[in-house]
Amino acid sequence: MMRLGICAALDVGTTLHARSFLRGVYLSSHLFSNVRTARHFYFDDGANAEGGRAAARYFIDAKVDAVIGHFASESAAAVVESYAQAGIPLILPASTCAALTENGLTTFRVCASDRVLAGRLLGFAETQGLMRLALFADPSLHGQQQLRELQAAAKLSTVELVEDSAQADALVFCGRLKASRQFLVENRASGCGLPLFFTDDAASPALVAGLTHTGTVYVVSFPVASDLPEAQSVDLAYQRLYGEQAPVYAIETLAAFSLVDLAARQRGGLLDALRYEQFSTPAGPISFSNGENDHARVSLWVYADERVHERRLLS
Repeated sequence: MMRLGICAALDVGTTLHARSFLRGVYLSSHLFSNVRTARHFYFDDGANAEGGRAAARYFIDAKVDAVIGHFASESAAAVVESYAQAGIPLILPASTCAALTENGLTTFRVCASDRVLAGRLLGFAETQGLMRLALFADPSLHGQQQLRELQAAAKLSTVELVEDSAQADALVFCGRLKASRQFLVENRASGCGLPLFFTDDAASPALVAGLTHTGTVYVVSFPVASDLPEAQSVDLAYQRLYGEQAPVYAIETLAAFSLVDLAARQRGGLLDALRYEQFSTPAGPISFSNGENDHARVSLWVYADERVHERRLLS
């Protein structure tokens, strides 16, 4: 019997995305036979490094065959080496820190990295004539790493980074959902009318819920299931269970479990299958080069008037 470690911040009080993750786990156990028959080991890592290390010790002691999760980059960064030393595949549905795959020989990222997200954000800003950007970030590893990736990417683009918001064409905030909403609320309350960019964790209706004035708000993140032709069947299954379309992070979670289900059928074992095979998943084709998904997609979310006004794929 396969043994799966399942890890994230599982309390919606810590992150609203916990609900999407847990629903994705439940639906995966119905859709994928090898996931359904596996023994599941859960751990709430609290989206922090200490929790991540505790989760890794638990999973390694339990001799799991693979770990799905560590959604927070801070938690994942603390454990990639531990899993590599134990020979345990770590499948990251949504941790974006680019260094995670550089340091972990057994780490596989389903989503786009923050390096890819930075390039797509700057590329889109250029197409809109937003050539001077002021950058801000929360103290999380996710926020700080995304900030550094944007700074590095800007050196290779025509976009200029400015320190004074008064000189900027748009503001960019890198960080988690709660901090992103606070940044939006405070800037609009102070009279800032500039376009605001946010990064992947802010891709939620909660970002603008209840606000009477959002202005122009962009989020460079991941697609939801309804954006992907390959995900239509699982999106319908999600709607039948939960009465709503599958949100962001649900499809990444389902894709991660689909990978485990498909890789478990290969004769060479999970780790070799993940390294060398290509898989057809609910998120589309997935194959890995140095731990990065060759087919990772990026989506642009445009918020206005308390709803997603537009969403389209950037890659």
